[in-house]
Amino acid sequence: METVSSLYIRKMFDSIIIEKHYDAAYTTIHHCDCNHTFGGTWNRKYSMGCGYYTGAKYYVCPNCGTRSEPYVHKVVIASDDEELFPKEMFFEVVNCKDFLDLRIKYKGIQLFWDGTSEDGSYKEVLRFDFKARKAFYIDEDKRKHELTVDYIRDSNNPIMPILKYIGKSYAVHGVNKEHLAKLFKSLRLIFEKRLTEQCGYKVKDVYIPHSISEYGGYGISMLVNMILKLRAPDMPAVTKIIKSNIKWTPRYWMGSIRDLHFDDSILTMTKKGTGFLEALRIYHRAPDSKLLRSMMVNDPMIVKLSDMLNVFKDENNRRTILTLNRDKGFDDVSAKIINAAHLDENMGVRTEKILNMWLGLSKRYGERNLLRYLLNVTASDIRDIVNMYSQINGKYIAQVWNTNCKLKDFHDVVVNIYNKQEYGDVMLPEVPQLQADVNGMHFMVPKTAADLMTAGKRLKNCVGSYRDRVMKGTTAIVLVTDDAMKPIACLELANKGKKKGRQMFDLVQAKLFANEKLKKNAQINSTVMQWANQLKIEPHTIDVDATVV
Repeated sequence: METVSSLYIRKMFDSIIIEKHYDAAYTTIHHCDCNHTFGGTWNRKYSMGCGYYTGAKYYVCPNCGTRSEPYVHKVVIASDDEELFPKEMFFEVVNCKDFLDLRIKYKGIQLFWDGTSEDGSYKEVLRFDFKARKAFYIDEDKRKHELTVDYIRDSNNPIMPILKYIGKSYAVHGVNKEHLAKLFKSLRLIFEKRLTEQCGYKVKDVYIPHSISEYGGYGISMLVNMILKLRAPDMPAVTKIIKSNIKWTPRYWMGSIRDLHFDDSILTMTKKGTGFLEALRIYHRAPDSKLLRSMMVNDPMIVKLSDMLNVFKDENNRRTILTLNRDKGFDDVSAKIINAAHLDENMGVRTEKILNMWLGLSKRYGERNLLRYLLNVTASDIRDIVNMYSQINGKYIAQVWNTNCKLKDFHDVVVNIYNKQEYGDVMLPEVPQLQADVNGMHFMVPKTAADLMTAGKRLKNCVGSYRDRVMKGTTAIVLVTDDAMKPIACLELANKGKKKGRQMFDLVQAKLFANEKLKKNAQINSTVMQWANQLKIEPHTIDVDATVV
């Protein structure tokens, strides 16, 4: 056994205070210089959102008369009477035959809500066992915890919790800061040397800079990295994995160093000789792609795209996807796919049903044509296909694949069949007099309830909910399309009854895409008014400009 490095911190804090959260009804204070503990109530002030607080940190010690100055002295404040605060600390890096230890001995104090305290001596150990290739945490009660991925992930499980006080204390000030950095450096260098000797190649990416504000305690990022590298020496730094995961997560996410994005089974594979990145690829069932493996070196969590990449077998198509980088925002509803993460999110390959759908399209139309389609339609169209198809069941699935259509029309096929499943093939009343062709635009009355729902979805409005009124004959819906039969407007007509055997209507609503008023498009407005005049339909809505024909 060899003590490689050691450090003694004589005093961690000037004062230790616990004050009840929100109501601040009672405060207990320990003055470290004279070792006196006392408590009481202070005048309270209220802060919106934070509750009551006091000025207790500006106390005058009743034992020695010293006045506390929080902006000069080290004062630690907590609201939990179960916390154990270190008053002085002794660090050791101990190198043994089969393991390497970081040992922290400290004199601690616990404060209570009756103005009293209790002292004691404690010890915590972080052990890197090279023989078993495992790491252990030995707590102050001498309980031994194996540090697996599952253990680390659970923030309720302790990993040297005493480290969280270092950044608030004298341990990171003055000469102590330099000596503490040297102690952690000696721990890292011995770890690197022993692990390199054990695995037969130089171990890299062990060092992670320390910070006084690290979540979980000073130096915890590097320590967690070392814990994991003991089982996977070729693993990239855990901070690199976290940054990569943020990049390939559909929505912005940020967590602590303990929010690991891989499973214990990956480290089981590495312990048997599989490289970390290869184990990660196998775990995610990613394709055996030379391009993907090369990109994982600098961006390991790109492997999260594996479900989507499994749709594409051609390496050139994968390259097109993985190198895609368009300048478009996610918030643009008409935006096309901008990068691989965006494509993965919208293709939604999370179930076997959706995977088989994309594979079926690839087989029918060709993989290259499928990719070309996905990169040239809007992201919302891709989401529509996935959302609708995932809800289609039974005989309607067969109808989808029995329909002969071009790939660009597959979206409409899926939407139509979904509407048939949900709303049935209910026939709507026929109103042939409303159908006409004017100035290259087509005025059509939906024939079925499914057609009505489809019109509402394509124009992003609620016309689909008008089915009952249309069935009763009180309302008629007219769909306006361009010469390519693409819906461009939707008209609601109120039935006024018959006059001389002819059905009479008023125009009560006229909407463009997403419920925009019709008059915002002068050309469509003019054509609709021309159609209305021909049929003697009176406009009773501010959606149109009735003065223009």
